[in-house]
Parts: sequence; structure tokens; C-alpha cells
Amino acid sequence: MLTILHFHCQISQVQHIFTLYDESIEIKGPQFLMELDINYKMKIRWEISEKRILSLQIKDLLIQANQDDLIQLKQHLDGRVIYLGIQNIYETMELISAKENSKVCQLEDRFTKACVCCKALRKDAYEIEQLYQSIMILYKLQQYSYFPRIYEIYESKTHLYIVQELMYQHISVDLMHEEIQIIIYELLKIVKILIENKIYYSKIKLSKLMLDKKGNLRLIGFCPAQQTNEIDVENYLDKIGNIMMNLYGVNDNFNSLPKIADNGNEFIVGLMNPNRDYRFSYEDAMQHEYIKNIFSESNLIQHKSPSPKLITDVTESLTFYSKKGSCFQKQY
Repeated sequence: MLTILHFHCQISQVQHIFTLYDESIEIKGPQFLMELDINYKMKIRWEISEKRILSLQIKDLLIQANQDDLIQLKQHLDGRVIYLGIQNIYETMELISAKENSKVCQLEDRFTKACVCCKALRKDAYEIEQLYQSIMILYKLQQYSYFPRIYEIYESKTHLYIVQELMYQHISVDLMHEEIQIIIYELLKIVKILIENKIYYSKIKLSKLMLDKKGNLRLIGFCPAQQTNEIDVENYLDKIGNIMMNLYGVNDNFNSLPKIADNGNEFIVGLMNPNRDYRFSYEDAMQHEYIKNIFSESNLIQHKSPSPKLITDVTESLTFYSKKGSCFQKQY
């Protein structure tokens, strides 16, 4: 085991030693020893006042310690365990969307005033273990820049709350050819990551693509993700073909596409050919003229000045949002 953090703490005014390992926690005191695995079965409530962490509660233990130690502990645990009491930490600023079993909200940290995104999921509408598995998959993907960062996971009696990076912009469908090429190339790199990590994600579509504050492409909405040894690469490529058709203004049949430069029509057919014997492999797609021409000298010159049409400001695309709703249930 790798020791991450080691500090003194007090439980019921008795000194204990708190040790954080890479995959577990140990709390040791006079005639007392507790060992806990770090996973989504661990429930922690933080007591916070005036921007300070005062203590944490694990099971029936109220643990007090130095402020710096508690801050470091929280930083190491964020996204790997379940927290309780989300309303103590965040305030709902805007209800972005609401469905029967889920909501997406913009929250503000009550202490730092930072804005984050929160997806609230009704626990009775989902298989809770599948939700935990999906969160673990997204946490696993944090090392890559194409996926939203998970900050914290909260739980109440009725909901699971995934607090993550706030996305700012949707992909526009009014793009230049060179811009679409870049998006498709980035999608192929995303698919490569999913293949290498043996992750199946069924919702690769245009509505699941957003841009962060710096304009980086992100694939969002990972609740249906699964870990599997059987990855249907052709299905991934077919979904990229569908997105490509949408970006070129066609929603039904690739036979109705306009002529696309850089042999783009051939590229789409290779991704989506109904005859699977003639479909592209991943390597075929990456070696096709449509992708390789991105790096031609003429294209590289154009890419130095990104078109403002690449994105649509989120405030324009989400005009239906309501600011009156709340992401939280009263009971937690």
C-alpha cells in the first residue's frame, strides 16, 4: 500500500492517527482500529463554516483535525467516495434541463464562488451499481483531456449528484469544411481512447459534444458507459459518420450529401457502409485522405485563425433554461 497522507486527529476528544493509503483509509487509536476501502460505499459528510473545513463524519465517527490536513484529505478523496449534504456546499444558480428522472443544473460553490455543473439522477430510476460503475469509468478517463472533470459525488435519500466541470459551448452546425475535419479527427482520437480502455459508450452523438471554457472538445453524458472486453469498433465509426453527416447538414442518408472536399463522401461511406465487408477499420479511417489532408500545408495555415462559427454561445443555444428550478431535494 502507498501512504498518501498521515496526520493526527481527534475523535470524542481522544487522539487518533488517520492514514490515507492509495486505496483505503485507516483510523487508529487507543484500543481502536478501523480500516475502510475507498469506494462509493464510503459516505462522508464535511462540516464547513466560513470557508473552513471543521471536521468530517464517517459512519458514526466525528473526526476533527488540522485544517490543512482536512483540505489535503478532501482533495485526494474527491470523485472517489460519496459525500452527503450537497446543499451545505453548493447553491443552485440555474436549472439547465430537466427530464423525468434527471436534472442538469449550474451550481455555485458557497465558499469559493466557482461555478460547476451538476447532474442529479433519481436513484429509484436507475440501477445504482451501474451508476457507480459509470462514474468509475469517467473517473478513469480523467487523465485525458476529452472528458469532463469530475469534482465530487453527492448522495441524498432520493438522488445521486455528479458535480463536474461546467461546459460552456455547444458545437455549431454552421461550420467550415476544415473545422468539421478537425472535429472528426478529434472524435477518432476519443474513440481510440475508449477502445484502448475497453469502454463501450452508446451515446456518441452531436448533442453529447461540447466545448469547455478554453474551447477544448469534450464528450459528455457518461451514465450509460460500460466496461467490456468486446468493443464494437464499427459501431463507434458509424456514430462518427452520423455526426459528420449532421455537421454537413444531412440527417438521414449519406447518398443525399453534397460533394465534400478531400474525398469526404468516400470517407463517410467507409464509416457507415451498410455492407460491413467494405467498412473502414480504425486504421483505414486515420489513413484516409479526409484526415491526412488536415495536416497539409494549406490547411495548417488556415487553422492558425479559428473561425468564430465553430461554436455557438451557450447563452444563445439554451434560451429555454429556467432560473427558478432547483437541483436539490429538500431531504438529504
